[in-house]
Amino acid sequence: MNVKIKKVVPSVLSLGILSLLSACGGDSASINERPEPELVNYTNGCYDTDQRCQNFVIDYPVAGLDFDCQKDTVNHFETALDKNVALGGCRAGDTVKFTLQSTASQPKIILGDIDLSKLNPRYALGQPTQISLMHIAAAMTGKDLVKTEQSDETFRVLVALIRMFQALGVEQGANQIGDIQPITLDAEHKKKLADLTASVGVKDFLDGSYVSKLQPWVNISQISEAQAEASALELMNLTKVNIYSANMVPFIIGSIDVRGFHGKSETNPNKEALANLYLLNTRDGHTLGYTVLWAGTPKVPEGVTEEQFKRILLISQFAPEKLSATAQQGWVNTFSNKITQPLRFTQSNRPDNYLQINQGQFFNNNTVPGNEYVYKRATGDSKPPQDPKVYGAWDQVLNGERFKGQIDIFKSNPATYLDKRVFKSEAKVKSGEDYIFPLYATLSFSFDDDKRRPPVKVGIVIDENGDIRSNRTANELYSEQCPSINTSTYIDDYGVQQYRIGTTGAANYALTDKSLTLRMILADPIFAPLDGAIMGLNETFILSPNNNSSRSNTYNNTAATRESNDGKNSIGFTSGGLRINLQNLLVNPDVSRGINIHGWGQNGSTEATWGNMYATMQLVYNNNNKDQVTEAQKELVKNMGGGLSINLASCYQIKKKR
Repeated sequence: MNVKIKKVVPSVLSLGILSLLSACGGDSASINERPEPELVNYTNGCYDTDQRCQNFVIDYPVAGLDFDCQKDTVNHFETALDKNVALGGCRAGDTVKFTLQSTASQPKIILGDIDLSKLNPRYALGQPTQISLMHIAAAMTGKDLVKTEQSDETFRVLVALIRMFQALGVEQGANQIGDIQPITLDAEHKKKLADLTASVGVKDFLDGSYVSKLQPWVNISQISEAQAEASALELMNLTKVNIYSANMVPFIIGSIDVRGFHGKSETNPNKEALANLYLLNTRDGHTLGYTVLWAGTPKVPEGVTEEQFKRILLISQFAPEKLSATAQQGWVNTFSNKITQPLRFTQSNRPDNYLQINQGQFFNNNTVPGNEYVYKRATGDSKPPQDPKVYGAWDQVLNGERFKGQIDIFKSNPATYLDKRVFKSEAKVKSGEDYIFPLYATLSFSFDDDKRRPPVKVGIVIDENGDIRSNRTANELYSEQCPSINTSTYIDDYGVQQYRIGTTGAANYALTDKSLTLRMILADPIFAPLDGAIMGLNETFILSPNNNSSRSNTYNNTAATRESNDGKNSIGFTSGGLRINLQNLLVNPDVSRGINIHGWGQNGSTEATWGNMYATMQLVYNNNNKDQVTEAQKELVKNMGGGLSINLASCYQIKKKR
């Protein structure tokens, strides 16, 4: 099997690259119409079918948050809840003015003005602009948030806004104190703003007088500053709960110049390095995942002169190396979106072999550019950046040799709050009510290469915050015990080291589907033979063969198929969507009926599956170097992927809040 290289658009490119190249568009957003006589002509901010419509999502799920589009001097709008998010929209590049008000003449709460052209200049179809309360607070003070202390004016305003929304939610019965849940501010509720003696603005939020001034409308004092600060930190972490990817494939056609994740030896200019990367962030602010890397001097067929095509030959000529990023905090600064602390990857059997991503800045909250072209596409700027440190960069030591290079990183699949109707934890329910999290379960991994091969069981815990950890014994990957852990060391009650392995994306509530989406990466040798398993990332990676050419390369990121366009077998891994259905636990609180797990795609529910990028890339090498393959490399490719099933651990019980 030869790896084909063709000058075509490689559709394996992540959603981030595809969005980068699309340049415009808008996600489907539903904006409620408010036909009140006091404010005339309430219509949609813009139509989601209009390419000039820039939709946005507010991280705190508030329906009825008023906004005006600066370019529309006639109409007035409000956000609406659509599934798990609060949506709005204005024309592309407009400024959104946020308020809470009932009529034009009555007192109102004046919030910030968000310039969409600065926050997300190159919005893309299917990717609404993400607006956080932190953005709104910064717009109110005119200052970026620098530190999470009350001495920081923007943080002080952020905490005040959260206190207000939390208090409104408690009075509506929408949430317990400290829990982020959707709230709805309807016309009747906002009419009570007429009881205010004056409008409330940034000065009041800064000096604390908002508490007394808003008292006729909402009792702020029932939420303490400390409780609101904890929720503020939770929201900040939530903005980073995404999938992060970096692709090895170059995409250089005409004026397009996306070079991917690559580099060179510092001592040998002919020696290349190429890599592919998947990471996820947990709700408690940790980053984990792994990269697969190739390094060496490629043997170049006659006629191949382009540098980017030379280095992609590495994947068929050199065995892949896996380097893992154990759970780490703080690599991306929440306030500046800059990489301020290297994210370090190490090789399990050679800790002196490492790779670290040490430079870059996220733009549009979704792209770290590796070069000038990607920077301009991400920002809409016509000039290169003044500070070249915004470019993604990495370095590595491999067998004593140092490599350096560039990297484009793309961030996708944001997470949302967890609906209390599905994600019932002790903090989300009232006294006397049942709660089901933390949830202890066992995943069974079957293997596509041999259906007779016994499944491998892995114990997991979905904790009370929505993050996922292992639940293993000292000798097995699963356990029928339900221990708690020391959250600092991740050592459980039995002295066993547990591992962060994933998190939840969203909780879905429907009549027959009360489910929770999961995303997981097993990136430690402790999970062998599942080291490298990826689940729930909505990623598919396929290499198509061509035995008649040494210059082709076909990728596919939209269909989970193992067959190329010409009908020949292809190599790839799939990590589709993944969710567990909790219907049985929620409707009839009885563990005997259990839970189930399934995937989903464009055509609805599918079998739950897992894939392994590392094992898949090993197969490419094995097929091209049959005389040099070791027994260990042959065994590795047997772990490319398979099916998933789930059972509750025998120790698991539904509990009641006292």
